[in-house]
Amino acid sequence: MRISIRKFQELYNISQIETDELSKSCLLLQCLTGKSEEEINKMSISSYNKLCKIVNDSFDKLHKTNMERKPKQFIWIKKKLYMLNYDLAKPPMNSGRYVEIATFSDDIIGNLHRIMATMCTPLKLTWKGFRQVKLESNAHEKLAEILLDMDFYDAYHSGVFFWAVFTKSIQNSRTYFKSITDGEIVMEQVLGNLKSHMDGCTMPNWYLTLKD
Repeated sequence: MRISIRKFQELYNISQIETDELSKSCLLLQCLTGKSEEEINKMSISSYNKLCKIVNDSFDKLHKTNMERKPKQFIWIKKKLYMLNYDLAKPPMNSGRYVEIATFSDDIIGNLHRIMATMCTPLKLTWKGFRQVKLESNAHEKLAEILLDMDFYDAYHSGVFFWAVFTKSIQNSRTYFKSITDGEIVMEQVLGNLKSHMDGCTMPNWYLTLKD
């Protein structure tokens, strides 16, 4: 089983629906198995429970295995290579990307593909090796759509690592933040939003080591 950002967002949205647990369970099964509502409703109770167990076991195994991953600097999506930039104070980051992060951090799960797009730079193969592709100003949303297919756990670990780098570099970056319009306001907004979301998450082992 593989969970993309798109699939995880669908699962999260279903989990937030105000309905009874049976209806929610059916929706989750449809999302994870690709079965239609009609197919789910036609299943016997024993078949339904068996399918639920298979899905739950697969999801638990997937989660336990992938929580041991480490953040990646390079990712492949549909045979194209991308580089993730974790340090906001270094190129190709700029003041516009600070504003993007501040805006998208209000809803980290719903905007996860957009946050990844802010951190992400496409690479192309040249005779000198891989080189960064210069993006147009309007390319962000198109890149975000592509990154909906990014593996959720790659995005999760990248997001956690970004949070770690960001918080560790806050003091050293204050001069830089002061140099851009509303820099300190943006910094505190991002910091507050990320903290509120990440505090409720189970941190991977490598993050606990990083904090020590």
